[in-house]
Amino acid sequence: KDQLVGNWQSVEVTVADQNVTGSFIFDLDLQSSNEFNLDVTTIIPLSNPVVQSYSGDWTEDDSKQDVTLLYNTGEQKTWEITVLTESSMTAEIVEPDNKRYKVVFNRK
Repeated sequence: KDQLVGNWQSVEVTVADQNVTGSFIFDLDLQSSNEFNLDVTTIIPLSNPVVQSYSGDWTEDDSKQDVTLLYNTGEQKTWEITVLTESSMTAEIVEPDNKRYKVVFNRK
C-alpha cells in the first residue's frame, strides 16, 4: 500500500492498442486514508479541455496485484497494476465496451 500512496500523473495512455496520450490526462491521488481523487482531462481539438472529477475510496488486493476504486456514485472499477516502482506505475482496465485502457503514471 505504501508504494501506491501518492499523486500520480499519466505520461502514456493507450486505448485498444492505440496511443491516445495526446487526448487524455489522468491525475490520480491515492491517499493513505484510502480515499482517492481522480481527474480525467479529455483534450478536444479546437475546444477547451473537459475535466471529469471523481472521488471515493480505494482498496488494494496484494494477491491479485490490483486496486479497486469505489466511486462516491456507487460505481466500482478494478485496475490491474502490471508495473509498480517508486516513481512509476502501469495500470490496466477493460471497460464495459471491451476496450482495454493502459495508463502509465509517473509519481508527481
